[in-house]
Amino acid sequence: MNEKDFPGYYQASDSSSKTAQSNYVNIIRIDLIAMIIASAISIYNYQLTESKLYVYVISGFLLLLSLVLTVVLKSKKYEDIWYQGRALAESCKTLTWRFVTCSEYFEESLTEIEAKERFVKRIKELSNEFKELGEVMNSKTLKLPIVTDKMMLLRKMNPIERKANYIKDRVEDQMTWYSNKAEFNKSKYNFWFGVIITSQAIALISVVFLIKFPDNNFNLIGLFTTIASSAISWLQLKQHQELKQAYTTATQELNFIVTLSEKINSADELSKFVLDSENAISREHTLWLAQKRK
Repeated sequence: MNEKDFPGYYQASDSSSKTAQSNYVNIIRIDLIAMIIASAISIYNYQLTESKLYVYVISGFLLLLSLVLTVVLKSKKYEDIWYQGRALAESCKTLTWRFVTCSEYFEESLTEIEAKERFVKRIKELSNEFKELGEVMNSKTLKLPIVTDKMMLLRKMNPIERKANYIKDRVEDQMTWYSNKAEFNKSKYNFWFGVIITSQAIALISVVFLIKFPDNNFNLIGLFTTIASSAISWLQLKQHQELKQAYTTATQELNFIVTLSEKINSADELSKFVLDSENAISREHTLWLAQKRK
């Protein structure tokens, strides 16, 4: 299934979450860069009053920018929109896959109208849990169908066809995403940890240099301690190590589940299989959400 084949509520919440995430991360990034620049322009001990004045003006501007960005973060609540939107989007996606595979609560025995009514009811319940998102979600996207033609087409397949489609478009696709993200986060964690160690080492060398040459006008200690502190803050924000572990665990668990899928031949067996798979996926998301709320 493509993104456009999911309910409008999924598309709207997913888009709102991604936009809020981008805004939140970019503001933090600009804030940290501003602090590093402020430290960088102070590495030389200027003797002329005019030069010092330029440094003070630029430093003041950067501090004002940092203050404004902090106020924006507080007032716009980008982080809340980010994880609430992600929670709603993932819940909608799970419900959608349960619906198209005729899993629990959306059984094959239901008529088309009954199944649609149940699905719409559950989506409405989810939307009520995240009423605050209604202010930021795109109204045009929310007008898109709650039950799409593609969803009904997949639901009308026989159990074997539904199983094959679910494994390919949901489980294997999710496994690939988890695996790629695990490697990505591992690489980023190693990179930023390297930045921290290198910056701290250069700061230490700078201390030794100033001890030996105390009259030198260059002081790199503040710059590289700021870089190290900023890298630590960035690591805490992105949580590369925690996400790498969570994605790796989810990949392994889904792989175990897929291995057992060969014996599935009936609608009841498929229903249980889908529930197990969605539970494995939701555990990773629940862990991510809990980490973001700390």
